[in-house]
Amino acid sequence: MFYQHHMDAGGWVFMALGNIVIWGLIIAFILWLVQDLRTRPERHRTVPDVSAGEILDRRLASGEIDVEEHRRLRAALVHPAGT
Repeated sequence: MFYQHHMDAGGWVFMALGNIVIWGLIIAFILWLVQDLRTRPERHRTVPDVSAGEILDRRLASGEIDVEEHRRLRAALVHPAGT
């Protein structure tokens, strides 16, 4: 029986080029991902120092809660149930 190679004259060239393309795409994706993580604006955003009372006042001002709910929550902030 005669053994034949499945890669004829230029098959290995296409295999090598395919590997180069695949590895190039993987490396390009990793570089893009690292650059994207560095330039995201959320990374540099800081949380403002806002008290619970200020948040409660904003909710009242925006109409999210009514005056009675505001008074009840304000009293709960001043005198927590556990103390």
